[in-house]
Amino acid sequence: MNKTKDVIFPLRLLCLDIDGTLLDTAHQLPPENRAAVQYAAEKGVCICLLSARPPQAITPIAQALGVPGPVASFGGALIEEGDRRIFDRRLPVDTAQTAIRLAQQEGISLSFYRDTAWFVERDDRWSEGESAITGLRPEVTPLAAAVAEGAPHKLLCMGEAEHIDRFYQILQNEGLAAELLRSKDEYLEIMPQQADKADALRTLCRYRHLAPEQTMAIGDHDVDCTMLRAAGVGVAMGNGSPAARQAADWIAPDNDHAGVAAAIDHFLA
Repeated sequence: MNKTKDVIFPLRLLCLDIDGTLLDTAHQLPPENRAAVQYAAEKGVCICLLSARPPQAITPIAQALGVPGPVASFGGALIEEGDRRIFDRRLPVDTAQTAIRLAQQEGISLSFYRDTAWFVERDDRWSEGESAITGLRPEVTPLAAAVAEGAPHKLLCMGEAEHIDRFYQILQNEGLAAELLRSKDEYLEIMPQQADKADALRTLCRYRHLAPEQTMAIGDHDVDCTMLRAAGVGVAMGNGSPAARQAADWIAPDNDHAGVAAAIDHFLA
């Protein structure tokens, strides 16, 4: 653990990434992780699922865990607890329009997310793969029409890693008013500014009247790095990206060996 960080024990907020972290590579919830999260909740720790997924793809996992707590969707752009909306930030419409135009020019598979709606220009192997992971199905509609009806919480670009690398550079050169975050080698999230996972953690701290030093965050990829640094204790999974492992204070076993349970046992038991 990084000794230069100030940490306040006992920890009172646990922010959990889902894919590659809480779930194993088969996208199942290991019983060890479920039991450990329930133990933490019984000890007074607020559990927040903090994921790039849309809210309706997080709900079944929250129900399987069986613990109450806030849910941060779209990487932190939307935070809700029950019927209360704690935080809601969208991409600027002109930013979304530019990203959609560039994605179409470059042949990138682009998904448009707003609240519980998921729109694609056409179904392809990338959207079908995302459907298999989340259990959701997109609505096929012109994305220009979707953005005209309201700004998105996020845009998800999917493609081969080399194609996404090139598209990342194109978007950077465009100077979009957005955060560009990699959640997988094949995924690029286009997020509202000041709405990443670290911002979500700080918003939850204010909402719960906690200090960031009272928190633990667990994640596995580049998109989790700011959250791992912002938390009192940042934990990267053993399967984590090099950037996530570098940002972390502690490395857990991988997601196929209940790394979340190991982290909870190490820091909260």
